Amino acid sequence: MEQGEIEVLLEVGQAYLLNKDYKKAISKFSEALRINPHDPEIYYYLGLAYEGAGEYPEAVKTYEKTLLLDRGHGNAEIRLSEVKKEMTKAKKKKK
Repeated sequence: MEQGEIEVLLEVGQAYLLNKDYKKAISKFSEALRINPHDPEIYYYLGLAYEGAGEYPEAVKTYEKTLLLDRGHGNAEIRLSEVKKEMTKAKKKKK
């Protein structure tokens, strides 16, 4: 049952992500992580949701967790790099 439940949570979370309802996506992906905290793909999607919501420090943490669990996750590497660039730009604008 747990695997099926995770799949449903991921599908619903992805639908929220596509509709830019980032808060609900974060909620669904977080729920999936409570069931399986060792799945790098869930962390990746959670990172996308945090990134979409503009919560860059949280996005960085989740992308780093993705890479900790799966060093070869190329998409997480790309997103992590992009988020760090955005954070750097934001810091420069504040100065």
